[in-house]
Parts: sequence; structure tokens; C-alpha cells
Amino acid sequence: MGGNESKNQRVGDDDDDDQPDLTTTAKAAAVVVGLVGLGVSVLASTSNASTSKKTMKAPERNDRIFRDDFERDPASYFRDLRRK
Repeated sequence: MGGNESKNQRVGDDDDDDQPDLTTTAKAAAVVVGLVGLGVSVLASTSNASTSKKTMKAPERNDRIFRDDFERDPASYFRDLRRK
């Protein structure tokens, strides 16, 4: 074939089959980051589910109490407060 024996090889083409190209690596990294982010968001939403009740500062005390428990029966809250 003479001086151009490698007709199928492009000039500057250093194709190493044992190394993945950058786009494949970037896509794989994006998938891993996405899965980690999804896992963290699921864990965060699950941990807040049990404490999603609104709280308020307890009257005449320096504590936090659940608002719906207080609003259900405020008289018993004050009655129990006087007993302590």
C-alpha cells in the first residue's frame, strides 16, 4: 500500500478501547449523584414525617408543646400546669 498503509485510521485518532470515553464516565457520575440525592431526600422526608405537627411556646413555661394538643383542650393544660 505504500506510505498510507493505514487507510482506516484517522489522523490523531488515539482510540484506546480499554478506557471509557469522557461522556460515558460523566453520564455514570451523573446517575450516581442523582441516586445519592434521591436517597438523601427520601430519608429527610421520612424523618420529618413523624414531627410534622406544629408546635408553639407553652404558655407560662419555657417549653415547646404541640399546638393541636393545646387547642383541643386549653383548660386541661392550665389545670395540669397548676398541679405541678
